[in-house]
Amino acid sequence: MSGNLGGKLVLVTGASAGIGRAAALAFAREGADIFATGRREDALKTLVAECTALGASARYLAGNLDQESFVQRLGKEAAGADILVNNAGILNYGPLLEFSRSDMEAMFATNVIASIRVAQIIGAQMVARKSGHIIMVTSGAARQVSKYAVIYAATKHALAAITKGLRLELRPLGIKVSEVSPGMVATGIRDNITSPEAVAAIKARTIKALSAEEVASAIIFAAAAPANVMTEMLDVRPNGST
Repeated sequence: MSGNLGGKLVLVTGASAGIGRAAALAFAREGADIFATGRREDALKTLVAECTALGASARYLAGNLDQESFVQRLGKEAAGADILVNNAGILNYGPLLEFSRSDMEAMFATNVIASIRVAQIIGAQMVARKSGHIIMVTSGAARQVSKYAVIYAATKHALAAITKGLRLELRPLGIKVSEVSPGMVATGIRDNITSPEAVAAIKARTIKALSAEEVASAIIFAAAAPANVMTEMLDVRPNGST
């Protein structure tokens, strides 16, 4: 245990599975209090039970961050969060010229707009207290573009820019803003991809993907830094990738 996360209230978005779930459990092991949110209530109930078994205080709120009413409710119920792990996101791959408007709008709504709204509401609370830490989970796609992942990369490029902007504006107010940028991670986020070209490209990759737990360890590293240390960006890649 790091020793300085005990008793901190940590809000984790996208906590139903993958990186968010792993991060919530990692913070619970550090003695933090957990507030988990995601779309799947059954998965969140299980997560809260696991966090509680680790000795942590944990609760959840299930819902869709694309809905403003839910974001507002989350801001009220998770008020006082010391750390925000802004992780919720969706992914779809396919040839750019064939991408539907609805699929593009869905990714921008969740990956960009929802992330901004959560950061705005929780960030304003942190500013009022003059204390807090926002950790934005982006992607290696925030700084490179691959075939069939262009729209996803565009959302993550935007999120990286937003993270930098938040840091510039909030740092003078005593709020930390960190970016954790993982490379390919072995989660279920790609399970719904149907484009034959994209599926073939994913299967052709030979580098072993990161585990969600490995990414969570980087999030803990950023969160546990001493008060006078801000980890601006952690670029976390599988060993052997570029």
